[in-house]
Amino acid sequence: MSDTKNIIIQEVRSFFTNISWKKMLTFLFFVLLSSVFWMMQVYRQKFESTLTIPVKYVNVPDSIVFENELPSKIYVRIKDDGAAMFKYYFTHRYDSLEVDVRDIVKGTQEKVIQGRNFEQLVRGKLFASSELISYSPTRVSYAYAVLHQKKLPVIYDGYISLASGYLIDGELTIEPDSVLVYGSRAALDTLHYAHTVNDTLREVTEDKKMLVAMKQTKGIRFVPNTVELNVSVDKFSTKEVEVPVECINLPENLTIKFFPSSIKIPFFVGIKRYNDISSHDFQVIIDYNDLKDLKEASIPVRITESPDYIQTKGPVPSEVEFVLEQK
Repeated sequence: MSDTKNIIIQEVRSFFTNISWKKMLTFLFFVLLSSVFWMMQVYRQKFESTLTIPVKYVNVPDSIVFENELPSKIYVRIKDDGAAMFKYYFTHRYDSLEVDVRDIVKGTQEKVIQGRNFEQLVRGKLFASSELISYSPTRVSYAYAVLHQKKLPVIYDGYISLASGYLIDGELTIEPDSVLVYGSRAALDTLHYAHTVNDTLREVTEDKKMLVAMKQTKGIRFVPNTVELNVSVDKFSTKEVEVPVECINLPENLTIKFFPSSIKIPFFVGIKRYNDISSHDFQVIIDYNDLKDLKEASIPVRITESPDYIQTKGPVPSEVEFVLEQK
C-alpha cells in the first residue's frame, strides 16, 4: 500500500516538473486577452430582448371599482447593447411602474393612457440608449364607477371541531365585528350580514387566534377583507346545581306549588370556570299563561337562563306537577 502511494506521488511530481510553465503562462495570457476582446465585442453588439415591467397601483380608494381589469405587468421589447442589457437584468432599473390612482380620481391625470403619453411613461423606465421597439398593452383605461357603502355585522361561516374532552369557553369573538361593504345599491340591498369563508378548525385543544377571509361576492368589496377570529377552549368537567322553579304572571288571588319545587341541572363546564358557577346563575321559570288551560297537572320544565360558556344537559326531572290554590 505504501509503495503504491509513493509511486503515485512520484508520477504527479514528474508531471508538474515536465510542464513548460513559460508556455503555459503565455497560453493563459492569450486566453485572458481573447476573453476581454470577446466581452468588449459583446458589450458593443446590439441585442433585442423583452422586459417585464411590473405595475404598482397606490392610493386606491375603497369606494371605487374599475370598469376594466388593470394590467399588473407591461411587456416591453427593446434593443440595446450588451452593457445596457446587463444592467437591466442585474440592477433592476425598471423595478416597477407606479400609478397613483388618487390623481386619476381627482382628475389631475387622464383616465385613458395611450399613444405618445403611454410611450413616454414606458420610456421613463428605460435607459436613454435603449431603442423602444414595441410594448403591450398599448392602452390602459382607468375608467371607474363610484360604489355605495354599507356597514354589516360579520358572521363566521366556518366549523370548529373540538378534541374529545374540550368545549368552547364562552362565545367566539370576531375583530372587527362589522365591516364596510362596497357595491351597487341594488347589490347592497340584498345583503344583511357579511359572511366569512367556510374554514374548518379540527381537533382544537387550545385557544386559537387566526385571520379569516371574507367570502368574496361578485361586485362586492369588503373593507377590511379579513377579520380576526378568537376561539377560547378549555377542558370540561361535569357539575350539577339545584334550581328552584318559579312562576310568572300569576294572578294575585292565586298561589301555586310545584312538585318537586326545584330541579337539578347537570352541565359541562370548563375547568377554569368550575368554581365560578352556582345555582344563582340559572333560572327555571314557568309562565302561568302556559299552564292555566292545561287539563293535566304537570308541565315540561324549561331552563330560561344559564351561562353561555357551559353546555347543559336535560333537567331532572324534565317536568313538574303543580297545584293552584285560591288565597
